[in-house]
Amino acid sequence: MSNKLLALLAALILLAAAAGCASTGTETVAPEPKADDNFKKGEELLKSGKYEQARQVYSSVKEVDPEKTYEPLVQIRLGDSYYEEARYAEADVEYKRFLDLHPHNKAAPYVKYQLGMCNFKQIDLPDRDPSFAENSVKHFSELLKDYPNNPYEDEAKEKLKIAKDDVAAHELVVGRFYYKKDSYMAAVKRFKGIIDNYPGSKDEPEILYYMADSYIRLEDYESAKNTLAQLYKDYPNNKMSEKARDNLAEKIPAK
Repeated sequence: MSNKLLALLAALILLAAAAGCASTGTETVAPEPKADDNFKKGEELLKSGKYEQARQVYSSVKEVDPEKTYEPLVQIRLGDSYYEEARYAEADVEYKRFLDLHPHNKAAPYVKYQLGMCNFKQIDLPDRDPSFAENSVKHFSELLKDYPNNPYEDEAKEKLKIAKDDVAAHELVVGRFYYKKDSYMAAVKRFKGIIDNYPGSKDEPEILYYMADSYIRLEDYESAKNTLAQLYKDYPNNKMSEKARDNLAEKIPAK
């Protein structure tokens, strides 16, 4: 368990205890001792890797916690138990349920980060289904936008860059497929979509090269010139810039 999560859980447990001990005016409602004990037992089981047993104990907390002081924590830990077991689809469901029930909870940034990680952990090769990378981009982007200066910001930015590169790589594979089939308009649409939606990806020099070549084959020389200008400006020493100077520049008619 990360230090950040330990600190978060400690804070939430204190909040739960405070909420459970709140005065009702005539009496003080104390948290059920059994709920506290069961939650601690679930933590021990989770730490020892006994995930199914941990989930059973966490679920039992709800039955002995009428004030629902531990309910947010239990929901998080159900998600965490699946995540640590690498059952990311089930973790995704539990984390989403938490955000549906507690969108403004102090733990929301952590849960949003975990949703991104559930998808990030399942990113595959660029020629496979890109949905996990796309979902990672969605969750990490929303985390950075909705929860500025959150404790997971640096990690989210790093993972977001990797996920964006993965989506761009997939789109490049599709674009090159159209390029090889002489479907240059479809290829340009894919290449341009990458540049617009995932700027600065690691494959951008190659994308710009094939987009310029596609424009040339479509005899859209002005767009080709603009694309090559961007390639030369942004990546002057890249091998794709050298290749473009050798193979493409001469194909554009001089005015």
